[in-house]
Amino acid sequence: MSRRLALTSWELDLTSVKIPLLAGLGFSLARAVLQWLVPVPLKVVFDNVLGAHPLPPELRWLPGGRLPLLYSLCGLMVVIAALLGACSYAAAVLLAGAGQRVVVDLRCRLFAHLTRQSRHFYTGRPVGDLLARLGGDAQAMQSAVVNVLPVVAENTLTVAGMLVIMTIVDWQFSLLAICVIPLLGVLVRHYLSTIRNAQRIARRAEGASSAIAQQVVVGLAVVQAAGAEDDEVERYRASALEALQASKFAVVLQSRFTPLVTFVMTTSTAAVVLIGGREVVSGRLTPGDLLLFSSYFRSVYTPVRQLAKLAGTMGRGQASAERVLEILHTHDETPEAKVPVRPSQLHGRLEFESISFSYPGRTVFLDGIKLTVDAGSRHAIVGSTGSGKSTLLRLALRFADPDAGRVLLDGEDLRALDVRWLRRQISFVPQEAALLRPTVWENIIYGSDLTSRSEAISTARAAGVHEVIAGLRDGYDTAVGEAGSALSGGQRQCIAVARAMARGGRLILLDEPTTGMDAATHAVVVEALARLSEGRTTLMVTHHLASVRDVDSITVMDRGRIVEHGTHGDLVESSSAYNALLVASTGAAPGA
Repeated sequence: MSRRLALTSWELDLTSVKIPLLAGLGFSLARAVLQWLVPVPLKVVFDNVLGAHPLPPELRWLPGGRLPLLYSLCGLMVVIAALLGACSYAAAVLLAGAGQRVVVDLRCRLFAHLTRQSRHFYTGRPVGDLLARLGGDAQAMQSAVVNVLPVVAENTLTVAGMLVIMTIVDWQFSLLAICVIPLLGVLVRHYLSTIRNAQRIARRAEGASSAIAQQVVVGLAVVQAAGAEDDEVERYRASALEALQASKFAVVLQSRFTPLVTFVMTTSTAAVVLIGGREVVSGRLTPGDLLLFSSYFRSVYTPVRQLAKLAGTMGRGQASAERVLEILHTHDETPEAKVPVRPSQLHGRLEFESISFSYPGRTVFLDGIKLTVDAGSRHAIVGSTGSGKSTLLRLALRFADPDAGRVLLDGEDLRALDVRWLRRQISFVPQEAALLRPTVWENIIYGSDLTSRSEAISTARAAGVHEVIAGLRDGYDTAVGEAGSALSGGQRQCIAVARAMARGGRLILLDEPTTGMDAATHAVVVEALARLSEGRTTLMVTHHLASVRDVDSITVMDRGRIVEHGTHGDLVESSSAYNALLVASTGAAPGA
């Protein structure tokens, strides 16, 4: 047994399911053998108890006399039935359990794959649809594996063995089974393909419905403010109805498929009884031979009948597998160096060396950026909206790579560094702090080496935000709600600053960290950011120019270019662009 099952560009590790998988296949083999034996006692009853035929040599070990032989055969039938049931149960449980483990592993791999993708990967991909693939599609795959895998595994060996036995009993009868199998194969292929296409449409529509629901729930305030609830409900209803129609069509197809398979099987069985009955009358076959062959003949088609009943489940599973594999086969990860570098010591000198960058489908966004931020210094980037300020932070975090030029950290190209190591050296405070853990203190230690509530409190004290957090309803145990919705923007930013302090990165990246705060909270956050920046390289993007007066240097950007550079004092004296921004930000005249 191979330790891994390769599926094109990804792998499923079968180590954890190797033993139950082998055991399940073993019980399936035992079940197949027992299934071969099921009609044998009835054949002996008809030929050797009710009839006058002598026992064949291989059955001479059975007791003589009709009644003793009948009792023995009835007891043997009970034993075979008990063993058959036990083997069927064990095989179904073991194989279904192995299938569930494999699908859980697949779901985890899909989630891990999603976490590794770049920001560009999510552009144009609705989050609701991705969550539908992770949830509903993976669940549909699991249902197909759990329900279909045991059926296929248990019946493959049974059918193979019975076809061999049927050929030994009478090869002409075997031709009946063999000539009907291609017809059933055509029916199965046609209907399963059509059902799969219908389920593919249904799963796509269900993913679209999930995307609509996710968008509306996240932007509910905008929807309600616009009075567009009914419009959104109608949009969701249209998508849900599309999924319903596709699912109903799949049900109709399955409803046709199952009786059609039954009709073909019944007609074939009638042909066997007709031909076999004539052979018995002519004396070429015994009644027991006909009974044995008829039983085997019906058993050969049992898997087809079962698969017909499971056609809908199989169609959903196949359509869902396509959607899951589509994501797994899409790779937009941040590229890693073949031998990534992890420097033993980091000073924090950051350089943008002749950087050019453009977003997909757009013209050049950054053009020839040259900027150096010395280790331990505090540097601010200012400019109008859309000038490229935040894009520089994205490049420093390696959320994207420049089209031309290099971003250097202590003289080392970021593309040569280990990506996870690099990001562990950075404390990032975004404009909208995302809170991912249930309580405040858990969010503070998120992504750091800290593990306890007391360490979170100590970190918040060091950052100067303890009073804000302690004033919450339950203090550090306050539930933050979905993405921090239970807290104000200022409270979320205080937690984000404490989290950045807990990470202890040598490089601090601040992206509009004080936007939209009241005066009191703004003062607390500015003081906390000053503590966070002490002794660390700090690169801050901001429109709030009052907070950049004391930084070591300021860069002014406009339309993807650096237009001015200097200290606050220098720029006030010589820069028309900076003074225009200063007036727009503070309302004060230059130099005030």
